[in-house]
Amino acid sequence: MTRQTSSRNKLTWTIAGLLVLTVCTSAAFARGNSEANDPGDEIIATVDGVPITVQEFKRAIQINKPRVMNYFHEKYGAEQVSSFWTTSIGGEVPLDKLQKAAFDESVDIKVRQMVAKEQGVLGDISYRDFLKQLEQENERRAKATAKGQVIYGPIQYNEEAYFAYIMTNAATTVKQKLEEKLRPDEVTLKSFYDQHKKELYAHPGEVKVSIISLSYLDSTQHIDQDKKEQAYKQLKEAETKLAAGVSFAKIAKSYSDPGTEQELIIHLGNVRQNSRSPVARAAESMEPGETSGIIDENGRLYILNCIAKTEPGTAYRSYDEIREQVRKDFIDSKYEEMICHKLSKAVVEVDQDLLNSLQSFESF
Repeated sequence: MTRQTSSRNKLTWTIAGLLVLTVCTSAAFARGNSEANDPGDEIIATVDGVPITVQEFKRAIQINKPRVMNYFHEKYGAEQVSSFWTTSIGGEVPLDKLQKAAFDESVDIKVRQMVAKEQGVLGDISYRDFLKQLEQENERRAKATAKGQVIYGPIQYNEEAYFAYIMTNAATTVKQKLEEKLRPDEVTLKSFYDQHKKELYAHPGEVKVSIISLSYLDSTQHIDQDKKEQAYKQLKEAETKLAAGVSFAKIAKSYSDPGTEQELIIHLGNVRQNSRSPVARAAESMEPGETSGIIDENGRLYILNCIAKTEPGTAYRSYDEIREQVRKDFIDSKYEEMICHKLSKAVVEVDQDLLNSLQSFESF
């Protein structure tokens, strides 16, 4: 990092050759802020001359609060007490980290808006215009609802949801334009797949099992205790025959309810879903050839036999299977390269006096 000092009380940093950052006094922003009618319209920074307002910065603060709290909780076990934000924890001050994360995100968002504007996707990218659009959209939705017309999405957007909607649509359209321009062929996509398959296309793992299953629900889908006891006796009998060497397939055909599935595939990547399923949890721990005990889940009793297992990361999803996903990932990567390139050349000027005035956490 290099630093130069000028006679106009301005500091210029070149950060890792990526970003030119100028820290100015409030005087440097006097013209930009002179037309502000609301404190939130004050300009806290500019990116290549395009303003970032206090409102935009505060929005980024709110988004990053839970992320920063989670970071300190996971890394240091810190709890959110009254002094949390201003106390040094492991040499890091949460408020400082929050402000840096919010500032970085504000700059990143502004660059994405600038790219979308350059591509003809967005028009006015000021925060004031965004709030005007939000008001107009909610008025339109309210009128449509009153007339009984069909609307898609919420009846009324809040600020955060509408901002996410606008930014997502803008990025999608920019990517569509990028794809039309690049028109990646099969050679390009296959090369991208080969280069990134370890981090993007590793098989999440799966377990394939044969199953024997019996329901113990009555015709109204309620538990029938007598039926459950009978099903349990039948599966204990099935276990005895399996132990005697009768094939699992033959037992399954004889004991399972008619018309039920004979095989099941458990995807190991579905961690949350699998954690709620006794059958999935049992299958996850099995090896090929193993047979489970009796498992009770959602009104049925099961016995599993592991047919095959693919451990996470030991295989890759085939290119032919996920060609369209590879195409999407390729365009996404080119879009991010475009953003990074613009960030690397961006000149960011900061109103240090205004930023200092927001040092109190209560300001947010």
